[in-house]
Amino acid sequence: MSLVAEAAYSIWSLLTLDARTSYPWPLCWGNALWGYAAYRKNRASQPAALQPGWLFSLIASFVLYTMPANIFTNLLGFGRTPSALVSTLILPVHIVCCFALEWCPADALFRVLGATVPFIIIDSLGVLDNVTTAMNYMEEALTLFGSPVIAILCGMIVNLAGQVVRHFVANGFAEGAARFDACLRANVLYSFWATSMYMFAIHRCSGAEQCVAGTHLYEVLPWLAVARNLRGYLAPAQPPSKDKSA
Repeated sequence: MSLVAEAAYSIWSLLTLDARTSYPWPLCWGNALWGYAAYRKNRASQPAALQPGWLFSLIASFVLYTMPANIFTNLLGFGRTPSALVSTLILPVHIVCCFALEWCPADALFRVLGATVPFIIIDSLGVLDNVTTAMNYMEEALTLFGSPVIAILCGMIVNLAGQVVRHFVANGFAEGAARFDACLRANVLYSFWATSMYMFAIHRCSGAEQCVAGTHLYEVLPWLAVARNLRGYLAPAQPPSKDKSA
C-alpha cells in the first residue's frame, strides 16, 4: 500500500472505525463546535431583547444541539445516566467550544465556522459522530438485552434525535414545525432501513471474532448519512404543502 493510500485509510478510519473503541478527536470537537455554532445561528435570528444569556446558552446548546442523541438514548433506551454528563471528555470540550465561540475577539471564530463551507464540514463531522454512536449503542443494546428489536430502537433514537435537531437548525422553529411531519416520516424510514441493515449484519456474526459485513457497514453507513445530510444544503428549499380543502 502506498503512503498516500495509507494516509487516506488512516483518515477514513479516524472518522469511522476508530469510533468503535474511542471518541476520535475530529468527531468530538467537530460535533461540539457544530452544536454551539448552530445554536448561535438560531439565537441570532431572534430579536436582541429575546436572545438568552451565556449561562442558558451553555446549557441549552448542550442538551438540545450538541448531545440530544446521547441524552435521550441513554434515558429512554438504557434507563441510565447519560454518558455525556459523566464523561471526562464530552462536557469539558463542549464548555471550551462554547467559550471560544462566545468570547473570541470580534466574533472571529463564529464568523469563520458560521460561513457555509466550514459549517458544512463541522456539521458532517457531527453526522459521522451521530451514526457511529448509533451503531455502538446498537451493539451494546444487543449484548445487554439480547433483542435485535430493542437494539434497532436504540439506534433509531440516536439517528432521529440528530436529524430532528438538524431539521430545526436548517428551517427555524415556525417553518420547521410546518415541515416536521413529512420530514419525520422520511427520517424514520431511512433510519429504520439503516439500523436494520446494520443489525442484520452484526446479528448474523454474533460471537465471531471479526464481523466483516458489520465492519464494512460501519465504514459506509456514516458517509451515506453525510451525503443525505448534504442534500439539505444543495437542494433548494421547498415550501410546505398547504391544505386546499378549507
